[in-house]
This record gives sequence, structure tokens and C-alpha cells, in this order.
Amino acid sequence: MNEVKEIQEKNIEKFKDYPLDNEIKKALSELGFKKPLEVQAEVIPMILAGKDLIVKSQTGSGKTAAFAIPICQKIDAELEKPQVLVLTPTRELTEQVKNDFAGIGKYKGLKCCALYGKQPMADQRKELKQNTPHVIVATPGRMMDHLLNKNIKLQDCKYLVIDEADEMLIMGFKEQLETIINKIPKDRVTLLFSATMPEEVNFLSEQYMIHPENIEIEPEVSNINRIEQIYYAVDGLKKVDFMKKVIEREQPRKAIIFCNTQEQVDNLFEIFKKWNHVTTCAVHGGMDQQMRMEKLNAFKRGEYKILIATDVAARGLHVHGITHVINYGVPFDHENYVHRIGRTGRVDQHGIAITMVIPSEMDRFRELEKYLGYEIPCKGGHVDRKPKAEPERRNNKERYKIENRKGQKALVQFSAGRNNSLLKASDFVSAIRSVEGLFNEDIGKIDIRDTVTNVEIFDGKEKMVIKAFKTKKIKGKLFRVKKG
Repeated sequence: MNEVKEIQEKNIEKFKDYPLDNEIKKALSELGFKKPLEVQAEVIPMILAGKDLIVKSQTGSGKTAAFAIPICQKIDAELEKPQVLVLTPTRELTEQVKNDFAGIGKYKGLKCCALYGKQPMADQRKELKQNTPHVIVATPGRMMDHLLNKNIKLQDCKYLVIDEADEMLIMGFKEQLETIINKIPKDRVTLLFSATMPEEVNFLSEQYMIHPENIEIEPEVSNINRIEQIYYAVDGLKKVDFMKKVIEREQPRKAIIFCNTQEQVDNLFEIFKKWNHVTTCAVHGGMDQQMRMEKLNAFKRGEYKILIATDVAARGLHVHGITHVINYGVPFDHENYVHRIGRTGRVDQHGIAITMVIPSEMDRFRELEKYLGYEIPCKGGHVDRKPKAEPERRNNKERYKIENRKGQKALVQFSAGRNNSLLKASDFVSAIRSVEGLFNEDIGKIDIRDTVTNVEIFDGKEKMVIKAFKTKKIKGKLFRVKKG
């Protein structure tokens, strides 16, 4: 720990003053790194000293560079074997972290590769054999594939980074993570980064880390002055036209519009094309992976001004200069709101986060404010700040008679909760939306408890939901369902 104290006592204010190789300093200078951010100032000395770390930090706080800079310093470039393994939950984040390592280590001659699904295994196997990387960044599923096929040997791996640990556990990667960790020598440095610290993350740290230091970085969005958060109370039938007016008035230099479903992304993109927005692109999980990466990279390069996306782009998407984040609807997970708006107002910049709230989303929006601990100001809209419920939607194709209870809500209870499933609010939304005659505005607050989940359903449609889920599965599993 003497090395840590020595660096901290120097009160280093610039990267050029860190004990780093000139090759690393040159790359950092070219990349625009001047002063370390809070997470970097805390983490870099610890990693240089060889400490295991548990870091609680939001995306956008500069954490990738916090671990990539000291690890690049420690890698033996002459040893052409994998020395670093970084595990990430998504393909987009995998590609991004790999690029960050490549940029920081380019003058040191470090080789990096990204491994994720929907790429040919044969091509990845060839790359691993012919151009053995020092750094491997991978999703757990694809890493398991390569380990099972004996395409990778990790006996020289000295650094394991588990990035977005909470998200990986939510996505069901626990078993894969444990299997991969057991393939790496115990004489290693383990670094765990997570936006939240659920019990599963604590279990990982207790099982696989050696006297880890805990570092907690204040969430970036706690500084409300950096991100101006507002909402508009809008009539659901006029939301698209109102969105156009907001775009015209705000004139964003670079913006992301977040939607709750893939269908919303597709529909909104088609509407934007009719508005002659040739500088708009769209991405979601249902698109071809190569197309997604091409669109995201083009957006980063500035070829598109507006990106319409689902939450697949919320985590790990680092794009410089985003001035506006617009929520086309209130997200179903409170943490998704935090990750979404964190795409703007990054580091030392300011940004605007705008949320469109229709009447049936108002209760969920108020719950979001309670979660955040502050009120988000309303800037008006087509309706009053306390909007009335929307007119009941009728569909001639509906097979079930809907009670005339316009605007009223009822609870539907599923036998799936935190302790007996890994389902998120968005999983319930997607499943309910797939029932014929159900729309986003028919779904209210989703309350995930220990063993059950209560979902608010509007306009008497709870009978449709209950009947449908007698046989309908969520994420491949059938759950008991009843009126709450």
C-alpha cells in the first residue's frame, strides 16, 4: 500500500504526473486525457499496487479508463499470451471496452480482441490463434463457448475485470461467470465494477476476491445542475406530433430518443423518415448485430444527429457531445432512467433530459421521482399537469368483453419475484404487450416483490391478461397468475 499512499500524497492533478510509461502517456495525451476524474484518481493507484477492488460507480463516470490505464501499464507486451480478461454484459460494451484498451495501449504494442455472439466462432478462433491478444474483452456466453472448445488458455491471465456485474447477474450469467472465474489462476488481481450492489454481487466478491478494497463513487446524476431534467404531460394520441415540436424547438446537436419497446423504435423511426430526418438512425435488440454496430459507430462518428433506441443502448454507450436525451415513454425500471439520462451531461458537460409522460404513466412517473429523491419539473404539454385518464381504447378484434371502467386500474399478480426469478419489469411489459389487444398505455406500475410481482392493468383488461397467461410463458417459463 506504500505505492498507493505515495501517489495519493502527491495529489496528482494530471495524467502526465502518474508513474506511467511514456508510451501510455503519449496515447492518453492524443486521446484527450488531461486530468483524472474522481473514479480514476481513486482506482488507478490501487490497481498499480495490485489490489483487488469492488467499485460502485455509474456508467459514464470514466471507470473504463480507470481500469484500462493501469492495466495497460502492467501488461508485459513481450509475453504474447492473454494476460487480461474483461467480462461485459453486452456486445456494444464489449466492443467499446476493447477499443478503449487498444487506444490506450497502442504505442506499447498491445493487442486486444472482442469476443461476443452472432459472430462466426471460426473467425474468432482464427484471430485468437494468429494474433494472440494481450487483452480479451468478452461476453460470458461467448467466452464459455471458446473455453469449452479449448480455443483460449488463461494460465497467464493476471487481471480479471467484471464490468457491469449487476447487469450480468440480472441477465442470468451467474453460472457462466463462476465457471470462467475458476478457469483463471487464483494468483491474479480481480476488479469488480457495478452500478448497484445486490446480494449476488456481494456473493461474487466474497467467493472470488482477496481482501478487496471498496470504492464508491457518487452517481453522476446526483449533480442535478449538470443535467437539466424536465417532463411534458402529453396526450397519448398527440405524443408524436408533440415530439416533433420538441425537436424543432430544442434543435439538439446530438440526441438519443429512448423507447420502451422495439415496436416503438421502428414506428418512430418510420415517422422521422417521413419528416425528412435523414440524420436519424435506429437500433434495438431485434436488429441484425452487424447492422446495429454499424449504426452505433456511425452515430458516434457524427454521421447521424439522432439515435432512436431501446435500452440496449443505455448501458456502456459512450458518445461524446450528446446534448439531449428524450424518453419517449417513462421507463419501467427506475435504474434504466438513470442510465438513459447519463448519456448526456457526461464528465464536464451539460445536457438536457426530457421525458414524455402520458396519463396512464403518471403513477409510474411519480414512483420514479420518489426513487430519485426529487421532483422533476413539468414544462407543460397538450394537457394539464395533472392529466385526466385517456379515453378507453376499443379494438374490434378483441375476443374478450372489456368492462366499461375507463381509466380505472386493477392488479394482476404473477408468481415471480426477486427471490424466485431473474425477471425485470421490462420482461413483464414485453410479455403483456404481446397479448392481442394490450397496449403500453394499458400497463401501469410494476411492483416486483420477493416472491410475486403485481402489475397494474387499466381499463378492465386484467381478465385478458389473466386468461392469456394461463398458458403464455415469460422468458420460457410458465408462472401462476391471478387477480391481485
